Amino acid sequence: MQLPRPLARFGGAALAACACVAVAGVSPAFAQVSSPAVIQPTAGTTQVNLIGFNDFHGRINDADRFAANVLTAQAPFGDANTLILGNGDQVGATVFESAALNDQPTIDALNALGVESYTQGNHEFDKGAADAVGRIQNGTNGPDLAANVTDASGAHPFGEYALFTVNGKQVAVIGAVTSEVPSLVSPDGITGYTFEDPVAAVNRVAAQLSDGNPANGEADVIVASYHDGGPVAGNDQLQTNMANTSFAHMVNDTVPAVDAIFNAHTHMAYAYDAPIGASTRPVIQADSYGTSIAQVVLTIDANNNVTLAQSSVIPTPKAVPTDLANDPTILKIQQIMADAVAQSGPIGAQVIATQTADLTRAKQCEPGSIQVAADGTTSNCVVAVKDDRANESALGGVVANSMLDSLNGAGHPVDIAMINPGGLRADIMNDGQVTYKEAASVLPFANTLMQVELTGADLKQILEEQWQPDGSQRPYLQLGLSDGFTYTYDPDRPRGDRILSMSLNGTFIDPAKVYHVAAPSFLAAGGDNFAGFKKATLVKDTGLIDLESFVKWVKAKGQLPIDNNRNGVIVPALAGKDGYPYTETVKAGSTFSFGVAGFDLASLGYTQNSVIKGELIGPDGARIALPGEATVTDPNIAGLEITIPENLATGQYTLVLSFDNSDTVTYLPLSVEGLPQSAPTETAQSTETARPTEAPAPAAEALAGTGAELDVAGWIAAAAALAVAGGAFLARRRA
Repeated sequence: MQLPRPLARFGGAALAACACVAVAGVSPAFAQVSSPAVIQPTAGTTQVNLIGFNDFHGRINDADRFAANVLTAQAPFGDANTLILGNGDQVGATVFESAALNDQPTIDALNALGVESYTQGNHEFDKGAADAVGRIQNGTNGPDLAANVTDASGAHPFGEYALFTVNGKQVAVIGAVTSEVPSLVSPDGITGYTFEDPVAAVNRVAAQLSDGNPANGEADVIVASYHDGGPVAGNDQLQTNMANTSFAHMVNDTVPAVDAIFNAHTHMAYAYDAPIGASTRPVIQADSYGTSIAQVVLTIDANNNVTLAQSSVIPTPKAVPTDLANDPTILKIQQIMADAVAQSGPIGAQVIATQTADLTRAKQCEPGSIQVAADGTTSNCVVAVKDDRANESALGGVVANSMLDSLNGAGHPVDIAMINPGGLRADIMNDGQVTYKEAASVLPFANTLMQVELTGADLKQILEEQWQPDGSQRPYLQLGLSDGFTYTYDPDRPRGDRILSMSLNGTFIDPAKVYHVAAPSFLAAGGDNFAGFKKATLVKDTGLIDLESFVKWVKAKGQLPIDNNRNGVIVPALAGKDGYPYTETVKAGSTFSFGVAGFDLASLGYTQNSVIKGELIGPDGARIALPGEATVTDPNIAGLEITIPENLATGQYTLVLSFDNSDTVTYLPLSVEGLPQSAPTETAQSTETARPTEAPAPAAEALAGTGAELDVAGWIAAAAALAVAGGAFLARRRA
């Protein structure tokens, strides 16, 4: 069924001798969505059965169930009438049993299943283009496809398309990876490689395959395999997905000669009968990790026109069906699985530390599911989103701290450590101990740790770039940061002007000063659109690997640390109202109020804060008590009222906010106009120099709660929008 690999891989002239006939170019007369049923053949017709999957990510532990799903969808049509195609991210970001063995078990299992076409995903480039072009491409039974990728010489290192004979028809698969690859993998690993607009590449090749010239390849049926997709799941969400620029581009602008579109990358399950001109065609994506497959069946008439397209997203069974238990393909895959477990087992079973609580990425919980204990500890979260990359996580803070300590301990002094949330691929759930396998599942990419020199202005730019470019798959990515580096922000301000203050160990960041930052090589090279790293005056490869450094650090601790502080805190303002006086001078004796939000983490078992206290630190380092405290009446939101003592001297002060149930500390600049600087500050409680790495000692009385004076209903309504675009918050100031 499959052409010999050397011919299938490179397409074009290498396939000129193929006996190809009529031209594809007529979209289906009509299409229908059959999810979640397996589509059955129609007697008396010529049909091509396409079975696609995407974003498998080396889920070798479930490979037999996944294979059973594929074989079940193949069986009614038979092998000769079926084409199995992978739509990218077959490997990379994998489970330990695959990752520990360089994903070879996954490649072996997919080859055993009979996957015939492998479109490249961004994760195929995790270890650099050389690895994708060499080891991975040579390991698959291919062909490996990426029509929109060229190397430094302008050549295509992967096949642009491949032709397969399916039920007597010439079926072309054109593969293309998202053009965002340079921002999704370490740019250093793809130097010299260009990633063209995938739709333009598909259209170029489709025109070649339907121009009537057999010298450059011809096809009866053309399939586009895009490693890109819509951001929303659901067969009823076509219009919602059409609001996404890249998805709409694929649906609207892929030429009508393409008879079916397979999607990937966004991990969303959908099957659409999408309009194209006066007709329709299927646009489909399975979700991810082999938990479903995407089936498209095309009915073709005597003139090689597609007259009917059926599509279905089919869930993978929870166990291999009994009628497939002794299938030779299933048995072979199960042997590959067993070998992977046996070979990786001794490595993964090593216990590296004890554990007393879950350490996880950020979550979104079902409303009303969280229970809060008297000390603020939360439990019983019913997880709605298991990896909320728009929120700061306890796991991100712990991993960042391990990077900071590892580089400092190895003679590479750094002030701050940062990690992108997508670099954390699993949680460490509490069972009393931490194994090497659990750590490896968190950090599967084997990033080198880099020492990067950046100015304070560069740091601000990087924090501003947490708001991703318009049209990005995820509009906001919150960095994991090491302890001591804190900042405040207002998400309602204009792009590029949302970060309002930054501090390192209690001292405000100097825009002109150079700071040393630890970052994984992916992030240090500007990955995930954090272009501010590219302004670095020095990027030094320390030779340390993130996973090995994390394991060594955790071993030295003996017990897995549990981070409970938030580095970034929202200090928002409602449009048209005054908020915190960052750039203004306030008079001694005056009162102003403002909002504080986002001071709780979102990881499992996080602690809700209930009281906020504060104090001022004077220009001379003296601590100055403030009356009262603020009670948090709604989770993660509070209104504060500050009264400046009447007899303060003129100068630059620091307002320090501390939170009762966590280690979160926030530093806010405050310019005060008061008595001449030579005048005594009678409210000073001590002359002790602040130790910003620790939360300031609580004052007897600090901030006054102003819940009765603020628009509480408005604060509650805005809470859900905090993570990305921030809500609207009331803040006022009075003389």
